[in-house]
Amino acid sequence: SQELTAYLTDTLVPGFAKESGIDVEVQTSDWGSAFQKVTTGAASNSLADVLVIGGIWAAPLADKNVLLDLTDRISAWDERGQIYEKMLDDGAYEGKNYAVPIAADVRTGIYRQDLLEKVGVGSLPQTWDDFRAAAEELKGAEGIVAPIDFGIDKSIGLQQAFAQLFLQAGGQYWTDGKASFNSDAGNRALSFFVDLYQAGLADPNMVFSGNGPRPIIAGQAAMSLGGVQILGNAESNNKELAEKLVVGPGLKSEASSEARSVAWINKLAIAKGTKRADDAWELVRYLAAAPQLSEVSRLYDALPPRRDLADADWMDERRKGILATADSAVSQPPNPKMMALGPEVNSLLEPAIRGSVSVAETLKAIDAKVDSL
Repeated sequence: SQELTAYLTDTLVPGFAKESGIDVEVQTSDWGSAFQKVTTGAASNSLADVLVIGGIWAAPLADKNVLLDLTDRISAWDERGQIYEKMLDDGAYEGKNYAVPIAADVRTGIYRQDLLEKVGVGSLPQTWDDFRAAAEELKGAEGIVAPIDFGIDKSIGLQQAFAQLFLQAGGQYWTDGKASFNSDAGNRALSFFVDLYQAGLADPNMVFSGNGPRPIIAGQAAMSLGGVQILGNAESNNKELAEKLVVGPGLKSEASSEARSVAWINKLAIAKGTKRADDAWELVRYLAAAPQLSEVSRLYDALPPRRDLADADWMDERRKGILATADSAVSQPPNPKMMALGPEVNSLLEPAIRGSVSVAETLKAIDAKVDSL
């Protein structure tokens, strides 16, 4: 955002220069083309010394030898213990760590409490069965197009929604080097996912354009497996409704299984080709220190990946509720082909939720496509 860019250029950079004597130039990019710009910059030896990388970028970039190994620096870092361990692990690949978390989103159950209360749902879902039962109560209620908004967008929102269920079911993307979506966990997750659409509890045509209120904020839905982006959307479009959102736990696929939320984490990394590795690390440490990271996370509209910021003044109860699930959160696994996997799986899931391709056929097709990658 313009506000975050202004904070970086007008406050953070001068503060760092005054403290360290190191000058910094800030470069920005739209998110959609950022990965391509990073790989192009690396190939032409013009990559920034320090860069922000997305949730699944670490493995593809590390595999291409783009990122500097930060393992020893992170191990010796005196504030390492403040960073959520699983969020730090999100920047690791093949036993080495290449990144430090800068902004996190943890996706869990988000609900419109006012709409749940209208249909008599008194407690928040804990399991998939609870989630479906609550949706059944909401079906047909006034204004509801479909009870569940899975956050489908024009990008890979469908794949990310399925990933949450698959990971909650204990699914593994790969087993012995082979894709393993076509498994018991995959069958349970995709069957549950597809069934919600076929029963009219979710709508394949409910697609968020990126502008305006999301369906759960517009009152077209009442349930979502989302995160901070839903809170931010509510606050931007209808602050009164933002107060009616409540945060539930990460769902259990079965009553006896573990509750799981899923994390998407943006991180700071250093270019392998930098000629100023020590200065670059000083900048990473400065940005990841509590005072700076608190403001960056707030302006990023993200969760702070530091334990000592869990009670920051700007963190309201809903954000605290989402962050409280961080210790049980899992991420998509690192793999060099993750950037290609998302769009391919997304396209294969589309006919499945519309009922034109069976669950079994879809899972076989996903494994075949992932193995080909």
